[in-house]
Amino acid sequence: MPPRKPHSAPDKTYTDFIQPFMIDHSSIRGRLVRLEKTVNDILSAHNYPPAVSVHLAEQLVLSALLSATLSGDGILTVQAKGDGPVRFIVVDVMAGGTIRGYASVDKAALKKSLGRSKAKKHALSKILGKGYVAVTLDQGGDAQRYQGIVELQGDTLSEALKGYLIQSQQVEIVLHVAVEAPDKYHKNWRAGGIIIERIAQAGGKEQEFTPEEQDELWQRTGLFMKTLKDAEMLSVHITPQNLLYRLFNEDGVWVYKLQLLKAGCRCSRARVKMVLKSIPKEELLSVLDNDKLSIDCQFCNKKETFTKAEINRLYSKPVNRGKAK
Repeated sequence: MPPRKPHSAPDKTYTDFIQPFMIDHSSIRGRLVRLEKTVNDILSAHNYPPAVSVHLAEQLVLSALLSATLSGDGILTVQAKGDGPVRFIVVDVMAGGTIRGYASVDKAALKKSLGRSKAKKHALSKILGKGYVAVTLDQGGDAQRYQGIVELQGDTLSEALKGYLIQSQQVEIVLHVAVEAPDKYHKNWRAGGIIIERIAQAGGKEQEFTPEEQDELWQRTGLFMKTLKDAEMLSVHITPQNLLYRLFNEDGVWVYKLQLLKAGCRCSRARVKMVLKSIPKEELLSVLDNDKLSIDCQFCNKKETFTKAEINRLYSKPVNRGKAK
C-alpha cells in the first residue's frame, strides 16, 4: 500500500501511537511517538521515585521508536543494566503495539546517590552507574534472534541508544525525546520522541539528486526537526499528521499507517504454571506461606496465588478415563 499525504490521513488518535513517515524523493525515513495513557499505566503499577520514572518513560519512547520492523509474534526488548542504584530498566514492545516496562530499584542506594538534589532529571551515571544497553529483536518462529550491545554513555538513554544505532545499523540519525512529569498544568506523565534516519541505498530516489543536494536535504531536514518544541511534540491536541506537515512540508512528507500503542503484559496464570512445573515440587512446598504460594509479575505487579492442593495437582499425572478394552 502506498504512503499517504498528511492532509488525507483519517486517523483521529492524538496520543499513544507510532507514526512512520518519509521525506519525499529521498531515503530519509522517520517515526514519531507520543505516549500518555500507556506511560501512566506502566509507571502507576509501581511506586517509582520520580528520578527513575523519567528514565523509564524515556526508555519506553525509545523502544517504541525502534520497534517499527516488528511483525507476527515479534518482540523487541531494550534493557539498560548497570552497577548503580537502579540495577536495570527493561522494556518489551510486542508486535501489535503492546508495551510493558519495569525498573529494579534500590531506593536506599538511590537516595544516597542523589543526595539532596531537587533536579527533575539526573544524569544516567547517577541512576544506572556504569553498564550497557542491550537491544534484542526476536521476530518469533524460525527467524534468527538478533542482539546488539553498546556501553552506557552520555547523560541520557537517548545518547546511549543513538550510539547503538550509529554503531550497529551504520546510519545517520537525528533523535529527540522529551518527558514531562505531572505538574499543575498536566496531571499525567507525558512522553514523546521523533527520529529521522538517512538510509544508505544504491540507486533509487536519491539518484535524482547530486551527492551535494542529498547532503543539503539531510541537513535541512535535521534543521527543520530541531524547530520542534517539546510542548508541541507532546500535545494531544495536535495530530501527528499536522505536526509532521508543519515540520517538513517544504520538501514534502508522506505518512504511513499509524500504529496504536497500549500498556499490556505477557504474564498469565497458565505461563506461571509452566514456570512452577519446571521447579522441583519439594522446593515449592518448602516455601509455602500458610499453605499458599504467591507470585508477583515484576512488570504489571499482578499477583497469582496457588494453594498447596493446586501445586500438588501441577505434578499429578493425568488420569486416563477412556474405557478399558
